Amino acid sequence: MKISCAQLAIYIMKILYFNHRSNTLSNNFTRNLRTMKEIQLKDIDWNSLWKKAKSKKSWKSKGVEDWDRKAESFSKRNARSDYNEKFITLLQPEKSWTLLDIGSGPGTLAIPLAEHVSHVTALDFSPNMLAILKQRANKRGQKNISTHNLSWEDDWKEKGIRVHDVAIASRSLAVKDLRPALEKLNSFARKGVFITDRVGHGPFDQAAFKAVGRELKTGPDYIYTFNLLYQMGIRAKVDFIHLGNQSTYSSLDDAVENNTWMFQNLTADEKKRLKKYIQSITTTANDGTVTVTRKHIPIWAFISWQPEAK
Repeated sequence: MKISCAQLAIYIMKILYFNHRSNTLSNNFTRNLRTMKEIQLKDIDWNSLWKKAKSKKSWKSKGVEDWDRKAESFSKRNARSDYNEKFITLLQPEKSWTLLDIGSGPGTLAIPLAEHVSHVTALDFSPNMLAILKQRANKRGQKNISTHNLSWEDDWKEKGIRVHDVAIASRSLAVKDLRPALEKLNSFARKGVFITDRVGHGPFDQAAFKAVGRELKTGPDYIYTFNLLYQMGIRAKVDFIHLGNQSTYSSLDDAVENNTWMFQNLTADEKKRLKKYIQSITTTANDGTVTVTRKHIPIWAFISWQPEAK
């Protein structure tokens, strides 16, 4: 095969460029490897990494008005979950405990835990959530639950909240700054702190987001929290709560309604796509009830530690 001088020149230039490029990449790799070797665990700021990951979430955190509006549906939806029983099993509550429940919501855990401990103090920044909690407690005749309309940012001590035996934050670490929140939890517990945080996407259905046409970015999961605790000198323990991938509803519309919580401001077209997706993973029983079977199983990390074990 004959080639011209021009073709030969181009071929030689490509070889020279490839060699130059390879040397540059090799030098960069060596330099980066050397830098990585010099980085120590103590140099990693897990709180800053958590904040950075949080800023990339697909949605904004809900405010008081949002939670007030969703309080009723949130209460009904969580009543169906086996999360509560699994959380309490891992917690192993004692009758003598005083328990502080931060982000209690409508009493998802406060109500059942009141049967197992001496007293429950429930904190939530949503008045409607606390109103539902009070109604539920009154129906059960529970007198050992007190409620306080407080947020993570409020001064709990100033508002009369005392140190309890145990502090829990169940799926409620939606804070602006994680480290101060963990320090606060630690300072309000004598015997133990128990929190749950997402593993990966947690309860969010990746396939549902894909069907609707939205990108799913859930932000930082439990590994940031666990590593930050380690960096704070806290030797925490991690267990995992695996939930089922099936849920039963009274109708298809009920199933769709109970899956809209994952999205903010769905358009009419997005609602149609969500309904089509839910219908595709649904089976209908003879009594008309429908069972939704998700591909991904929701997992929560159950993180616990003793405040004095630092």
